[in-house]
Amino acid sequence: MTPVEPDPAGEGLSPGEQLLLDRLMTALHDADQITLLLGSGVTVAAVPRVQGVLEIADSYAAGRNDDGALERALAQARSELVGARPIDVYRAYRRVFTDWVSGGAFDVIAQQAVLKAYAAPDPMESPLATHGLGQRLERGVGEGVENDRFSWSLPRGVQALGHLLARIPEAFDHRLLTTNFDPLLEIAIRDAGGRAVSLPLDIRGNLGHTGSSDGAVRVFHLHGFWRPTLHVRGPQLLHDPALLADNARLVAATADLIRGDTVCVIGSSDWAGTITAALARTRPMRVLWALNDADAATALSTAERLRERTGVAVECFPGVDSDRLLPALAERAQVPVPPRATGLKNRVRHHSWERQLVSQPGTLPPRDVPGLLLQLERRFGWVTQMGGTVQPIRLLWPVRLRPRASVIHMVQAFVAGALARLGVEVRVCIDDVGTRDHEAQTEFRADLDRWIDHTGHGAVRDFVSLADFLDQGARHPAAGTPEELLRPTDPWSVARTFYGEHNPSLYSLLAAVKAVPNLTSWDELEKNAWPIVQAVLRTDARNLLTPLTLWPYLNSMLLESATNDVMTLGGRDEAILWAQWRQTFGVGPGHLYNPYIKNLQHDAHMLRWSSQDELSRHLHRTRELPGWDVEGSYIPWLFQNALLLPGYLNQEPVPETEDFPLDSWAAFVAAIEDGKPVLDDLAARVTGLFLQ
Repeated sequence: MTPVEPDPAGEGLSPGEQLLLDRLMTALHDADQITLLLGSGVTVAAVPRVQGVLEIADSYAAGRNDDGALERALAQARSELVGARPIDVYRAYRRVFTDWVSGGAFDVIAQQAVLKAYAAPDPMESPLATHGLGQRLERGVGEGVENDRFSWSLPRGVQALGHLLARIPEAFDHRLLTTNFDPLLEIAIRDAGGRAVSLPLDIRGNLGHTGSSDGAVRVFHLHGFWRPTLHVRGPQLLHDPALLADNARLVAATADLIRGDTVCVIGSSDWAGTITAALARTRPMRVLWALNDADAATALSTAERLRERTGVAVECFPGVDSDRLLPALAERAQVPVPPRATGLKNRVRHHSWERQLVSQPGTLPPRDVPGLLLQLERRFGWVTQMGGTVQPIRLLWPVRLRPRASVIHMVQAFVAGALARLGVEVRVCIDDVGTRDHEAQTEFRADLDRWIDHTGHGAVRDFVSLADFLDQGARHPAAGTPEELLRPTDPWSVARTFYGEHNPSLYSLLAAVKAVPNLTSWDELEKNAWPIVQAVLRTDARNLLTPLTLWPYLNSMLLESATNDVMTLGGRDEAILWAQWRQTFGVGPGHLYNPYIKNLQHDAHMLRWSSQDELSRHLHRTRELPGWDVEGSYIPWLFQNALLLPGYLNQEPVPETEDFPLDSWAAFVAAIEDGKPVLDDLAARVTGLFLQ
């Protein structure tokens, strides 16, 4: 590496940080191989340290249905350790969890601590959407969460280190060692365009297969890893801290991993003694140890104590913050660290400003299915999830039978009709399981049929009774046949696969059938505890039949032709249901979701009005409420989806009021502020479509 003259990269650093930076740059200049040993201090800005983990454990115990037994046992352990170090309390908590819950129960607590650094912009798109928070994350879900790297919070130092390891991995022997159990280092390397492999040591110090990794940086987790891997699957992912000090095989394996000429320890107090015990077994080398404590005298005494324990010279550097040191190291090494790209802009193309500013009333809707789906997403905020499909040729629209259809059904029917007009085979699957009201079914179907006709112009569509399908069991593939084994088409086989083999958490199942809100953090669950209880108390148990009745019908459709030929149509809150299907049966069909309408559900009268005057009253009263104009709220949702959308699909002129074109939500709001009677006009136009 070319020598680099001192530059402003060291500005703002403490004396200890400046000195350590100089030592590291000298090692890089001399082409020394540096072995990095990192502790929890490096990721503390995103992942809680020991005290934070204990707080999560207390929260878990408070919500456990055991009459407070676990809480009392933890309180007893704390009372016996008054004034003790947090790590000693951590050891006691591990013991209590093992005694009262299970040997691997504390892994769930550690996983929740790691997930403090993870926040998906759309919880319904997160791999955690179908997973219970108190349920152990297995390898597949954990890998999915790690791959969602834009949703992870990375401290500045970790981000800079990721770029260093991605750009000059040879300087660090394509490896680093850490006592952390989180994946932030691997995510930072991948975020910088590099490759990283997670290699946790098991309790015997074994690594499993560590063959060629094609230039990837190997991240060795000395004390365990947050999720199962091919080598370490459980039941305990994290090493028991009470056993670490005497684990000779783990110490020997760690010593074998320490190579090169310089060892740099950052963010670690080595409370378990693994690092110092391993250094005592290595050949003499230069050891640079960063301390968070800024006291110079403490650094000198610590260096002497470490020299006595390891037998090698240790130089300690006081007042080191990895979030200052590592970005400065990257700058001195001429490794650029650009600002992180956010995942949100890569995921969501339909921004509200785009729908407000892009107004093209003269543009005709595309005459091909992919083009129409793109415009639904771009103009109206629909969500399209394509499972590799170029052009779906069949649409499954499952609709639960209700006493009256709602405006949400109407909007979905408009899109189903437009797709049918383009040649898509539309199947409307009426979920009438357990329903005896045949008159209501006739009226319900007539409304759907009329709305499909509004944009479908007579295109073919098929209505299917889910109850009739389930009653015709003789048509299902015989048990044990290849077709039946691929994706079962009877409720019992679906239940056996879904509940038995896939084994979802009860909460994720309830969220999938919309019995409870879908929340992906313990903080959200605690804040919404009473609404969740209310939802459980008032929701019909028949909702639990949805996966066991609807999935068999979808599976029967997938036997007719290629899986990618099928797309489902539904509400945005049904995304979890289909995510559960994919996790149970593998790659599946595509999905089309209408925009979510905030704070209203199908049975609300505001979605099932009986006259124009009634809707007009709803609109004017809602207009007086704070936040009435927020995207997804009642009035903007009706304007976009029940007025502009059908007009666009039918190539109708843009509606006007007093020669004022209402071609966007911004124009509609401007008309309201101008005193024009557009709310009454909206009520008249939408009621004409809804009631006709």
